[in-house]
Amino acid sequence: MRPVLRLRTVANQSVTPRPSPLRETWERVTHHRAATADAYDEDGLTLVEMLVAFTALIVLLGIVGTALTTYLTAGTNVVSSYSSTDQLLPSSIVIQRLIRSQVEPSPTSSATSAWCPTANAPCPPFLTGSVGTTSTAFFANIGDLNGPAKIVMSSSAPAKCSGCNFYASVFTVDQYPANAGTCPFTANPTATCTYSSTNYKRLVDVTNVVNGQATLPNPTTPIFTYNTLNPTTTVYTPNVPTSSFNTCTVASCLGDNIQSVGVDLQVQFPGTAMQENYFVVYRLSSASYLYSPLVG
Repeated sequence: MRPVLRLRTVANQSVTPRPSPLRETWERVTHHRAATADAYDEDGLTLVEMLVAFTALIVLLGIVGTALTTYLTAGTNVVSSYSSTDQLLPSSIVIQRLIRSQVEPSPTSSATSAWCPTANAPCPPFLTGSVGTTSTAFFANIGDLNGPAKIVMSSSAPAKCSGCNFYASVFTVDQYPANAGTCPFTANPTATCTYSSTNYKRLVDVTNVVNGQATLPNPTTPIFTYNTLNPTTTVYTPNVPTSSFNTCTVASCLGDNIQSVGVDLQVQFPGTAMQENYFVVYRLSSASYLYSPLVG
């Protein structure tokens, strides 16, 4: 039996056309954009929120800055304190050794010289007229074969350093060796040691000294003070005025009676506290300062 093909007629039924591929692509892109915008949408920060954030940031930076400034200041103070100590301690050892070794440069002479200004008077270890509160000059036995050395301790004129709001001076100790063949190695009253003004060695250099002179922060505290002991009467006199050492006579030569010297060095660096080193130095013995042909 043969199959029968039947046709069905649909009346009044419209057919919707299929969208073009281009339109489908456009619709997909549009839908994706809308979905993405919903997922990552941000409204931003208001002005109040920004002010709060900036205020918190400023406070945080202020705390960090204060902590950093405190740290740096403390570090500077520590370094400056160590610098002061590093200057004072080694210098005090040198100063004490030299003052203990004070010695007469020549025996009592019937003739006068630069170191023996009065005939028949002692040639004192401390140079007559050169004994002061901020400087002093004396002779010391340093073990030199040519004879005792001349020692000059002095504080420079005050000056204001860079970055300082106060004046300070520089304390130095210079050692002048005796010229060869000039010192009396025998009890010869006519020979005296001679020294060159250019041949010297700087042993101590202390900066930022703030005491002893008029324009310094501590002007009334002298660097040097002197105590005498009369070898005949055994009378001890502390803090003898420096003007008393300007003369040396047969009857009285106080430069020959200085038993001990007080040394007070006060050092201050900008932004730090003052550091002080005070000590008193005595002669090695009651006879160690006397002239000896073995020393010269």
